[in-house]
Amino acid sequence: MKKIALIFILLFAFQSYSQEIKSYTWDEKPNFIEIPAEYKDQPAVVLFDKRWIHTRVGAYAYATFGMNHFAIKINKAEEINKYNKIKAQDNGYIRDVRDFHARIIKPNGEIKILPQDKIIETEIDKVKSIVFEGVEAGDILEYYFIIKENPSAYGVEVFQKDIPVLLAEFTHTQDGVKFEIFASSEFNKSTLNSKSISTATNIPPFKEESNACNIKNLVKLIYMVSAPPLDIYKWNYFMPQYLSKPSFQYFKKTQAREFIEKLNIGTESTEEKLVKIDEYIKTNFDFISRGETAKKITNLNNGKQKLTAGDIFDLYGFTLKELKIPYKVVAGMSRFSGEVHTEKFVVPLSHEFMYYIPETKKFLSPYEKYLCYGYPVYEVQGSVGRTYYPALKENYQLTFPIAPADFTVNESQSTVSFSDDLTMATIEKTHSYTGYDGQLNRNWVKYIKENEDEKKLEEYIKKRIFGDDFDIKITNYSFENQEFKYNYTNTPYSVKVNAEARESLTENAGNLVLVNLGKMIGKQANLYQETDRKWDVDLNYAKTFKHKIIFNIPNGYEVESFKDLEIDKKTGGDETKNCSFKSTVKVEGNQLIVEVFEIFNSINYPKEIYQEYRNVINASSDFTKASVVLKPKK
Repeated sequence: MKKIALIFILLFAFQSYSQEIKSYTWDEKPNFIEIPAEYKDQPAVVLFDKRWIHTRVGAYAYATFGMNHFAIKINKAEEINKYNKIKAQDNGYIRDVRDFHARIIKPNGEIKILPQDKIIETEIDKVKSIVFEGVEAGDILEYYFIIKENPSAYGVEVFQKDIPVLLAEFTHTQDGVKFEIFASSEFNKSTLNSKSISTATNIPPFKEESNACNIKNLVKLIYMVSAPPLDIYKWNYFMPQYLSKPSFQYFKKTQAREFIEKLNIGTESTEEKLVKIDEYIKTNFDFISRGETAKKITNLNNGKQKLTAGDIFDLYGFTLKELKIPYKVVAGMSRFSGEVHTEKFVVPLSHEFMYYIPETKKFLSPYEKYLCYGYPVYEVQGSVGRTYYPALKENYQLTFPIAPADFTVNESQSTVSFSDDLTMATIEKTHSYTGYDGQLNRNWVKYIKENEDEKKLEEYIKKRIFGDDFDIKITNYSFENQEFKYNYTNTPYSVKVNAEARESLTENAGNLVLVNLGKMIGKQANLYQETDRKWDVDLNYAKTFKHKIIFNIPNGYEVESFKDLEIDKKTGGDETKNCSFKSTVKVEGNQLIVEVFEIFNSINYPKEIYQEYRNVINASSDFTKASVVLKPKK
């Protein structure tokens, strides 16, 4: 009898929670939040965005009910088509759309409910949608729908939009599961009648900024659903499981041991061993593509082969363990997307897994085909990750190192000559890359060569070396130091190009001739329009640019002026962390020689010095427009 009573109690609990969400409805006479004066000129304003998720999992229930209730005021007629089409969310798990209601509230308070026959349901996936008709500026569009779907283990709810949101509300209830949320700092959490409610108010419009942590800064809420009592995502449980004995899918451990033996690693230093392991795996193994099926491998040392990403990652770990090289497994995250949680692996966020070698203080990145043993992936630099040390079965924190600006260097030399009538310019240019840019370019060109035609490769070279707004014809090109092995010594990866300018680089001004030499450094970004900044500037990596332009002064001409080519801008403060752009010019015989040095010593520039940073960025763009002035010799 006690068991039967318990079953009835559980069933009643399931029904009470689910019935409440299924019977949800709007107020007959809505009372909306007054729009603040600062948002009066916005094209539209979200009055509220309310979402409720109820998950129930047990012997007699397996479902998630979701409710979305949304109201938006349209202030400008040209924005109507942007917001008048509504579709019930389709995440692939929907079992049923229980309710879908929509109405228009006119400025005078008149309410127009859209009839159900205006709601369209697709035949295959059964997703419902509606288009608001007869909408005018000043109207409020309101709708809500309730869905039933299969439970999801996690989700991301983004509330920020390109227009203001006056109220964001996320409610969750659950039966038989543990429901955790990881919300932006804008949210406040409360509990009401066993409901957990997170609210945020006056969310400003989202503004995407160049070189900013845009995704990380979005106002959003992440949730995870798990079955108690076991919390499989806590780092102290997850990491040991992630590192459990490898169960290779496409080869056996005996083959892995043969692989290690045939690498002929003997008395080398740890550094030399790691380079040898990493170079062989990166050079000879590729990941299987989506839709492909890997083949069973009989010999891991047999040249080019494809494996799953998991098998490649485990092969690294197995090799390190067999060779008794102490290592830690590290979980990091792109600082542009978020931060690694201190206690657990937050599934919806994309993590980067690597091996860290305490002896050498360097990283192995099995999942990054372009990256050699050394620095970690650039996205994690300066952030904090989680590590697990198998030898001691302990978890630690680790701050990822930042590669200095002299690790990644872009260097070019251009020699420019004109025909006697100044109508044709020929260019000989060498462009070299080291560091992250060197490794990325090596990998990209290798991919293009193996998978694309010659035309694609030439287009790639033109864009990288000259920019996509410089009309030139490449007559020939060649590469140097292409092999992956050069990554370990940071040997420059070089492209040599001969080209002809198909556009005129000259402009006549009376008897003077202006020659646009600044264009030789390639297309540069600018911040001419972005006068204000909300977020700090975060760069991919610190780097240095060095450009040299050798201009053969045409016969019969001499230099009148080159002042526009001389620019000097930099940010203040610590010289080891600032950024700067400086160009110098000199005349030697019949040649004008221009040298450019631009450096970004830090990956982060606080928004408080944005105007100084902006001046440096704009200086490089200004330079591309600068000319030397020639005059006829007397």
